[in-house]
Amino acid sequence: MQNHPTIELIRRSDSLPPIPKAFGETLSMLLEPFEFNIDECIEKLSGLPRLEAALIQVLNYSTILNRKFLTLKDAVLYLGAQNTRMISIAFLTGLLLPDKEGKAKIFDNKKYWKHCISTAIAGYMIAEETGLCDKERIFTYGLIHDIGLTVLDICLPEQLDRICTMHMEKGVHQIVAEKIVLGGITHSEIGMWVCKELGLPEEIVEIVGYHHSPLVSCKACNEVKIMYLADYISASYYEYLLGTSMTFTYIDRVRESLDLSGKFIDDIAERLPEKVESISRISFFDLE
Repeated sequence: MQNHPTIELIRRSDSLPPIPKAFGETLSMLLEPFEFNIDECIEKLSGLPRLEAALIQVLNYSTILNRKFLTLKDAVLYLGAQNTRMISIAFLTGLLLPDKEGKAKIFDNKKYWKHCISTAIAGYMIAEETGLCDKERIFTYGLIHDIGLTVLDICLPEQLDRICTMHMEKGVHQIVAEKIVLGGITHSEIGMWVCKELGLPEEIVEIVGYHHSPLVSCKACNEVKIMYLADYISASYYEYLLGTSMTFTYIDRVRESLDLSGKFIDDIAERLPEKVESISRISFFDLE
């Protein structure tokens, strides 16, 4: 995959913003909140000044305490590892978005971000129901699971628009359209590549790379299955936002392996739009 022509085009575009390796290292620490050294974590975060400012800004915006938080240590101690991790992922996504409208003309950046939020919410609800993995961690992963599409918007917007045209106007499944336009690879494989380039934790790499392939053998198999179902639930909501009537089916064996009923999946789908609209208004999901 490293030498695939589409990956080479992305490399040559020089459009990906530089993301310090310290970002991936910091996320790895935040994924294990009971094991990491807070002073070491803060030292790494302090090497990312824009993220440091964002964490303090979010905390001062949302806190009900009658005080101002001025230091990074204040922010991390008050927010905790889970919230710091979530805001960091939202911030990373914001860094990768070329601007509020995106570079592509047909691909709708804002609707895509709502899909990411809805996938995060659905994943959280499934993880909470099954108890198979950390629900806050799954929420975080939902925000970044489609990072490959963001990369396409930044680096290859014309190709992304061709994919969207095939999908929305001709009814071609998005994954099929991606393989046609991108020479056999999809946003999942592009996302997997960029996560490795950014030095993100292996668990994130696997979820980004395999969330459309839930039966693949990997270390994070339960997380991948949950993200697959969450993405399926969210896809119907996303198609509604796009104004299409396309419907999807999921692999029953995946749902059954998680001991979930079809009714539970349907219930999440019904409740999702209201939850997305509510959480979309939280300040850190619209970071500069």
